[in-house]
Formats: sequence, structure tokens, C-alpha cells
Amino acid sequence: MANNYFDATGVLVLDQVTPVISTLFGRFRLDPTYPGNGKAYIARISYYRVPQWNDVLVDLTALAARLDLPVPDMGDDEGEEDDSNEGGGDLSIEVVLDLLASHFGAEEDTDLQTLIKHHGFQDEADLEALFVIATAFDDGHRLIAVEFEGCWHCSKPRLFEFGGHGCFLSREVTLYGDSSQAIYLGQDLRKALLAGDLDEAAARLALEASGWLESIHDERTRESLRLRLTERLLANTAPHRSL
Repeated sequence: MANNYFDATGVLVLDQVTPVISTLFGRFRLDPTYPGNGKAYIARISYYRVPQWNDVLVDLTALAARLDLPVPDMGDDEGEEDDSNEGGGDLSIEVVLDLLASHFGAEEDTDLQTLIKHHGFQDEADLEALFVIATAFDDGHRLIAVEFEGCWHCSKPRLFEFGGHGCFLSREVTLYGDSSQAIYLGQDLRKALLAGDLDEAAARLALEASGWLESIHDERTRESLRLRLTERLLANTAPHRSL
């Protein structure tokens, strides 16, 4: 029997580690001192407990209590040890987030309110949502980005059960990529080139470029960059090999 794992390490790019940062990212094996120079280490290691949204609820509730906010009773003293999604009893993470939003003046934060309304907060805690919460609850940390890189691997050397994954999260850009992307792109381009279908090859490259452009959050900036990119491609006179 083969086992599959995913392990990753990365950094928070910020001014300082504060109670909000420790609350949201502490279970990602947060190290405020390493590597330093405005970056703090985080990790997701498969042989440790993977952070769940139920864990985040427990920690956010503890933070709210330390801030002397009127936190309702969680109704479950064992919430931190419960692997299910019911560890928080009747208290939902949405309620605690709304409570903290009022404290941090984030009631009108569009990204946070959209997250609260649509996310669901089930199972494993994801960094993109944690980033949104952290930037809304800025207690002096000034978090500007998350850089995270990992790999999935198998206990047996099976085909295509090893690979890499990376993400960059900020208010301006959200990028995800993995090693299989190069394989799929290469397969599609080779197929089109062997068929002599340059239109299909160009369409595939355009689709790839469009995906990167969509990672830019601001619509006006994205459209301006699209025009600049088109101009650069048309003006490119660098030497190249003929097809």
C-alpha cells in the first residue's frame, strides 16, 4: 500500500509578528525569527496535524477573549482536540469574524465580508482565506504577501505522484502554479506544432498568458497590462529560431 503526502514551507512577508498573525498562522509552525529581515517562516508538514478551520475558530475565539470582546460560549471544552467540524459547538467562525471585524474597524472590508458570506470554513484551513482575514485585522503586522512552496510525494515511486506547487498571495496579485502545468502545456503545444496548426498553438499560449493576467486583482491595471503585453509581443525583434 502506498501513502501520499503534501509538505510545504514558505514565509509571511510583514513588518512584525503580532497576536493576529500568531492566531491565524501559529499552527503552520510559525517561526517569527527565521529567516528574518521582514519574513517569518511557516510550514505544512504532513506528519504533524494539518491546521483545520476548527483550529482557527478555537484560536480566534481565544484572541477575541484576550481583547475583552463579548465572545459567546463555544459550548465544547474539547474543541481544540476535536478533528471534526463540530468542535466549536454552536459558535461559528462567521460570528467570531464579525465580532473581530467590529473591533478592527473592518466591517466594510469587501474581501472579508465576501469571505465570511461564501467560504464555508470546512476542513483544512487555506492560506488565501487566512491572508484575507489577516489583512483585514491589521494590529500592526502589515502583512503584504505570503510566499509558499511545496511538493506532493508518494511512499512508492509511482508515475506522476510526485510534483511541486507554489503560490504567491498579496492584495495585488494571487498566483498559483505547479509542475504538472509544464507537462500539460508542452503536450498541447507539441500536438499543435506536429499538426502544423499554428493558430491552435497561439491560442494555447494566449490562454496561458490570460491565466497569468487574471491573477492581477485590479481590473483597470489588468487591462492596461494586457495592452502593454500585446505591444511588447508585436514589437519584439529579438533573434529567434524559425519554425
